[in-house]
Amino acid sequence: MKYYQEITLIDQAEISSYFIWSKLYTQLHIALAEIKDTNNKVNIGVSFPQYRFNQEKGIGFLGEKLRLFAQNEADLKKLDLKKWLDRLTDYVHITSIREVPENINGYAIYKRKQVKTNAARLARHRVKRGDIGFDEALARYSNVVTTTNLPFVQMKSLTSDQMFKLFIEKQNAEQSESQVFSTYGLSSESSVPEF
Repeated sequence: MKYYQEITLIDQAEISSYFIWSKLYTQLHIALAEIKDTNNKVNIGVSFPQYRFNQEKGIGFLGEKLRLFAQNEADLKKLDLKKWLDRLTDYVHITSIREVPENINGYAIYKRKQVKTNAARLARHRVKRGDIGFDEALARYSNVVTTTNLPFVQMKSLTSDQMFKLFIEKQNAEQSESQVFSTYGLSSESSVPEF
């Protein structure tokens, strides 16, 4: 990844950064979905330079910055962030497209972490298969339910109108050959530079 663009949340007394993250990330998701390929993948990845997570204490935060990375400048120009974030100009600052500095601190993977949080929902889904009843399915899934304290962005599904948490996990990594990201800018295999 050779080029990047940075978004900084502007501190607001009357509006929480969580609310701004939600609006920002919804727009970013829509923008990335517009440029996806036939496999629902994009070649633009994101990082959170101020990302922190303490496993022992179970607390973390995304920070106030988001970086978008691409292999070439044309991909970021095609994305046209300013157009997609036009309604948020009072709440975010967007830099121009820049070259990634030569002296970076390494690479990281930012990936989505999905957790199974509702045993009843899982049981209802299993009952639809027709092989077991609800009570048996609920008993099977009651010990599967997991939670996480990873940093997240509160999102609203554009298809079902359901609210969900987009949990984001960071892993240190080596430079990857592939640049394949989801329409959230996240990947379980492609790394982005850290600086």
